[in-house]
Formats: sequence, C-alpha cells, structure tokens
Amino acid sequence: MRPTLARQMIQTALAAASVLILVIVMSPAEAGSDAQSGERIAPVRLGTEQNWSVRLPEVDKVVYKGELIQDNKNVEANGIHSIDVLYSLAFVTGKYIKEYGKDEELQAEADRVLLPYQTALGDFTYRELVQRGLNKTSVGGSKKWVEFNTPSVAEWVVEVTPFFTLTQDQSAIVLNNHLSIYAPGSPSEPLYKNLIRIVSDPRDEPDPAGFWMMGGGERLKEESANLFARSLEIAWGEIDSASRKDDPARPKTIRYRQGKSEKTERAGVIDMKCSRALVRSLRGWLMSVPLAEPRENATGNECANKLSKNLH
Repeated sequence: MRPTLARQMIQTALAAASVLILVIVMSPAEAGSDAQSGERIAPVRLGTEQNWSVRLPEVDKVVYKGELIQDNKNVEANGIHSIDVLYSLAFVTGKYIKEYGKDEELQAEADRVLLPYQTALGDFTYRELVQRGLNKTSVGGSKKWVEFNTPSVAEWVVEVTPFFTLTQDQSAIVLNNHLSIYAPGSPSEPLYKNLIRIVSDPRDEPDPAGFWMMGGGERLKEESANLFARSLEIAWGEIDSASRKDDPARPKTIRYRQGKSEKTERAGVIDMKCSRALVRSLRGWLMSVPLAEPRENATGNECANKLSKNLH
C-alpha cells in the first residue's frame, strides 16, 4: 500500500474515532441534564448555608492554547467543534494528543500566539485559578477547592476541566469548562453534567499583549478567573431552575463575536441582555457569547455593571 494512501486511511480512522468517543463521553442527552437518563431533573436550590467544593483537574498548570483556525476537514455547521473540544480536553486529562487525529504541528503553530504570555502562564496553576474564581462567586455557603485525588466528601462537589483559548488576534479569551456536579452522598453519579463555553467580550487594544500582561499578567489571570466563575454560576443556575435542554424555544441562528471574527451557532436562547446571550446549542452545551449585533434591553449602568463582572 502506498505510504500516502495509508496515512490518509489512518487519519480518517482516527478522526472518526474522535467523534465516536465524544458522542459516548458527552451525548446531547447527557450534556443537558441528568448524566444517565437525559431527562428533566428536579430543580435544586443551593441554600446560602450549604457548602460545596471544586475538585481540581488532574494536571497542575492551567491549560491555554492558541486558537486553531479550522480547515475544511473539521469545520462543523455550529460554532463549537467536537474534535477541537476533545483535542483540547486531551491536554487537561493528560491523554496523548495523537489519539485524537489532530496535527500537532498545526496546534504548535497556533500556540505561537501565546509566546508573549509565557512568564504569566508558566506559574498559573489550577489552584490559583479556582481560588480566584471561588472568590468571585456568591452561590451557596463556604467554598473551597480539593485535590484531584481527595476522597469524596459529604457535601456538594463540582468536578471541573477548564481550558482556555486565546484568539489569534489576542482580543478575546474563550473558556471551555467540562464540569459535573455531585450531590452530597452521591459520589458516583453526577446530578448535572455539561460543557459550558464562555467567550469574553473582545478587547480593542493597540497592544493586546501589553494589555493582558499588565501587572505581570494580572489582567490575563483575572479575566480567566471571571470566565471560570461565570461557568460555575451558569451550572448552578441550571439545576436551580426548570430550564432544561428540551425548552420549547425554537433554535435560532445566533451571530456572535469571537475576538474580531464573527461566528454563528444554531441554539435556543436562554437569556439575552446587555449585548450578550446565554444559549443552549443543539448538542445541549451552554454558551455565553457577545452578540455580533448588540441588543440593549437594560439601562446603560446596568449593562456596564454586568459586563464589567462578566456575568453573562
């Protein structure tokens, strides 16, 4: 068999396996509700006196990668690319990237955008990210993080796998957080499981690297913590409401900004205010994105306060 043909067959098989693994790990039914049945879960309100913990990822350093510009081989109709998400999760879970059929050279080239940020990212740990994020949340009672291998505790536990992407124009940060929430006394079956993606508002800075690295990278870390905190609040809001993946709202084509580029997503709208939208994709994943055409339905001060805190 010719080497070129053999290589093509292997790449095709790996790519097909990638999609199959993702369907098994995170099916649409599983993503939007109960991890087993996919049916509507009973609303759960986390009282102000109830404590909860965040279980850290297995790896130590916060995973950042450069935006990989999709080609015709892996572009999908909607904005979240399955293979790209699975590939990125490989970094966090410590699995080999080659298992997922992605070209390491392409990602290495995309990661060059991160070169100005190495001094900040080199010592940015998940412990620091999670603690910063917990300081920004107001859900429940006391909050803390626990190590990846810490035995189960008799309280609410949120397992998180967050990773970040810096757009190639360096104007925005994207968080993908694959999380599971476990109720007290139920360490083996999550009450809620989903992928939450948050795209930050684009920054129009003449020197984006100088902006993010101000204070030794403090702005980069703070924005990352803001996005992470918001993902936790969105997840808790999901199990605290009657809104589920089978909401009657018809999917719409949502046009949003990812950095200075415009993206589209077919999704049902959960909330839309202050120039941002919280939507549920056709896969059941949740996305908080800046709208390409802002729609103001709150006062200027209210929107300014919301946006400054990255609450939507």
